[in-house]
Amino acid sequence: MKFTAGEKYIYEAVLLDEFGYTLPSTRSRASWKVLSTNGTLPGFSSVTTLLDSASILRDTLGVYDTVMVAATPEGDLYRFGFLATIARIRKQPVPPDQWECLAAFSAGSGSSWVVGYQDAGRSQPVYGRIAGTTDMFTVNIKGQQTLFPAYRVDLSGTQFEYSYWVADTPAAFLLIRLEPNTIVGGAQLTLKEVQ
Repeated sequence: MKFTAGEKYIYEAVLLDEFGYTLPSTRSRASWKVLSTNGTLPGFSSVTTLLDSASILRDTLGVYDTVMVAATPEGDLYRFGFLATIARIRKQPVPPDQWECLAAFSAGSGSSWVVGYQDAGRSQPVYGRIAGTTDMFTVNIKGQQTLFPAYRVDLSGTQFEYSYWVADTPAAFLLIRLEPNTIVGGAQLTLKEVQ
């Protein structure tokens, strides 16, 4: 995935009830803006930093947060502090912030891998799996309705189900869905426009 600095991704955000149905009264708009590309952090030399206004998936009261993602030359996708963020949102014990492998494309579709751990003791792994087929999405890309394929990636762990659809041309997260569990509800973000 290669993002372009300055691009803005506009999402429709909505909470999910305990059964996974959307709660229309919570519908709002959210955005991810690409602040920079080719940043450097330990372990990666091309880190993309996004400014996130999606308060629906937020662990703080601030208006904005940052999301850091990086890709390897083989196409594997990493995000910094992802599982810690989910733990904070759900008021659970927080594992250390670290790089976690959100998509191991180098392993091929149908393969599974360890994304990271939900706890500091590393006893609750989260596993990832890439679906073998692509799904088609229509998004307004800089004023033009565009149809393109995206890969579904499923992450699962203890009381944890998270799915997202990702594309590389254009680079985008098309749909993000945090499933509810027996304790808390979930949320969904659907990409509507790229500016």
